[in-house]
This record gives sequence, structure tokens and C-alpha cells, in this order.
Amino acid sequence: MKVYALGGYEEVGKNMTAIEVDKKVLILDMGIRLDRIMISEDTNLQDTSTKELNRIGAIPDIAPLKRKKVVGVVVSHGHLDHIGAIARLARRFKCPILGKPYPLKLVASILKEERKPMPNPLFEVQDSSVTIGPFDIRILPVTHSIPQAGCVVVSTPEGDVFFTGDYKLDNHQRLQKPLKFSELKKLDIKILITDSTNVQNEGITPSEKVARTLVSDYMGMIEDSDKGIVTSTFSSQVERILTIIDEAERIGRKPVLVGKSLCKYYGLALEMGIIDKPVQMIRKRDALESTLKEINKKKDEYVVLATGSQGEQDAILSRITDKKLPYTLGKDDTVIFSASVVPNPLNMAARYRLETKLKMQDVRVVKNLHVSGHASREEHRKMIRTLSPDYVLPCHGAPDMLMSMAELSNEEGYSIGSQALVMRNGQSISI
Repeated sequence: MKVYALGGYEEVGKNMTAIEVDKKVLILDMGIRLDRIMISEDTNLQDTSTKELNRIGAIPDIAPLKRKKVVGVVVSHGHLDHIGAIARLARRFKCPILGKPYPLKLVASILKEERKPMPNPLFEVQDSSVTIGPFDIRILPVTHSIPQAGCVVVSTPEGDVFFTGDYKLDNHQRLQKPLKFSELKKLDIKILITDSTNVQNEGITPSEKVARTLVSDYMGMIEDSDKGIVTSTFSSQVERILTIIDEAERIGRKPVLVGKSLCKYYGLALEMGIIDKPVQMIRKRDALESTLKEINKKKDEYVVLATGSQGEQDAILSRITDKKLPYTLGKDDTVIFSASVVPNPLNMAARYRLETKLKMQDVRVVKNLHVSGHASREEHRKMIRTLSPDYVLPCHGAPDMLMSMAELSNEEGYSIGSQALVMRNGQSISI
């Protein structure tokens, strides 16, 4: 078995790994590095050429797979840093793209926006396994921060692969069942390829239940306010959006979703029956100004959920702050960030700039009503101990994160370099 580290081995983003058995290759995720282009959640990626995306290092370099027989692409979940490069790279292999229904429909929406038709069929993986060439593929439900995230189990004649994707061990989510460790104990894993984003955080990641409590408690504190309330979270965090909607209604306000990506992720979850709470959604530009103008006349009756939690310049919240849209923020209005800042310099600078502008307008800025969707150190330890793989390969992280995962593996008896493998983009290893 040969494993290719193609993206996400030097950074948080553009995740892509491949495994080769019997001269056949299976790709696991195919993402984009968002901070390299600093796109707004409402920006069309199609406006940037593949050549330019390659030049700036925003998508994985697939040169190591040149002249290889790629038989499939499996997506672990629907975040852009895991599926955002499919439209640009998968067409070169003309192979099927596999995944759970929700992430696969997100892939379909991206492909629909491409100017050239894609030759790749989409294949939904349900509860049973799917076999392509020497690969038998299962996707086990796991909790993260987007519906229908999964861990990918790939059985091969040369041993089994467990690819975590992004995950946390959360027993209290509303939309996703926790990972079944009783099933994991039955597996015989050769290599564990694991998310490393939060491995440097001690302990465990707080449950989404904690975020629900934080949002509920703060909304209760301001329920008597006659001022405007604007909230922002990750557009794909459907469960958090549902919490904000519930709390807005609880304090007697009407929730309104504003922005293309918010409406896309929430609307798709509604369409698929993952959630059953309809809400007013404003996604078209021609309706945006007229609707916000009406909401602005009676701000005390609404909670606006807007795109732009990272401070993206073209997102709705930044445009409101810059007075480019007819919703006026001012003294004692509240902006709630129910999202962390993605830890890279561009995002941190953009968010700081946005918060500073809001405070200069005497807006009350409330932060950290949030919990992460990534596992912390003790959750990773639990995964390693349960699976007891022959090898551990950290991915989805900057070099210091990967090294921290290797050190954790070493604590569990794995020798760094021979069993705990630290790789860089473009490298491969035979095991």
C-alpha cells in the first residue's frame, strides 16, 4: 500500500490524501485553501481560474498522481477545505465521486456552477459498503460541525485504512448521532489518517450543547432590548443556525437568514429533511436591499443572521458595517459572533478590522458564543487506543499540529518516524 500526502499536510486547508493498492488509486477529499484567496462565503469560486488557484497554492498539486489509475474520490464531509477543489481537479480522472447525501449534494451544487460539464458521476453511500476495484468503502457517521460528516473506512487486500475526516466526539448534537465505538473495536486498522487541527488543545472539545446554552443565555439577557440584533456563524453550521433561529423566536423576534451561502446550506438541510424549521431566507441580490430596508424600520422585531463571521470583505455583515446595505448599525445595537476565527493571519486581520469598525460605530460586539467542531487531545487519544492501528498519519494541520499528533501517538507507544508518520505535501510512503 502506498499513501500520498497531497494537501493539508502543511496547512489547515486544501485537504487531499490518496491511497494506492494494486496500481489503483482512491482519493480521500479534495479541498481548497480558503485563506489563499480569502473568498467570501458569498463569492463564486468559478471566477478564479484553475491555473491561478494552482499558482497561489490554493488547491492540491496532483502531479504525483500523473499516469495513475484513479478509480474514485470519497468525500468525508461538505466543508470547502475538503470538497472545494473537486470541480477543478476531479475532471482529470473521470472517476465517480462518493459520499453521504448531504455533502454530495453540496458537491453537485458546486459542479452546477462550473462553466464546463463534469464527467464524474456522483454516487451516494448509504449504510452499506461500496466496492470500487480493490477498495471496499464505508462511511461511518461522526459528529463535526456540518450535517452528515463521516469517517471513511477503506478495506483493501493490503490492510484497512481509517480516515477520520474532521470530527469531534460529541454525544449531545441534535442533528448527528455520535460515532459508535462498539463498531470501531471490531476493525483491524493498518493505518489511521487523522485530523490534527485541535490536537494541541488539552482535554476534550466542549459539546455543541454548550454552544446552545451560551447562545440561549445571552439572548435571554438582551430579550428586552429595543435595538437591532445581528448574528453571524459559519454558514455550514446548520445546527448552530437552528439554535439561533429557536432563540430568536423564543425572545419574540423573527429570524431572517441573509446571504447566499447561509441560505444554501440551511435550505439544502430543509430540502433533505435533516431539519424541519422553515425560515425567511434572502439570497437574491435584487431582494436583499428591499428586505433589509424594511427590516431596518423595525429592527426590534428581527434577528438577522448574516454571512461574514470571518470578516470577509464582500460578505453581508461587512457590507452592512460599511454602509453598503440599507441596514443601519449604531449605538447599543448588538452583533453576535457565534464562530471562532479560522487561525490564519488573513482571517485574523479581517475579523479584527471588522470588529474595530463595529466598535467605532458604538455597536456592542459579543464573541465566543461558540465551540469547535474539531477533536481535542484526549478525543484523539481515545481514537488511537480504540483502533490500535499499525501506523498513525496526522493530516489537516500545520507542521506543528502534525508533530503534536505524532507526539501524542508516541505517548501511546508509536515510534515517531517509523509508526507515527509525519509527512509533507507531495510526499508518499509505502507501508
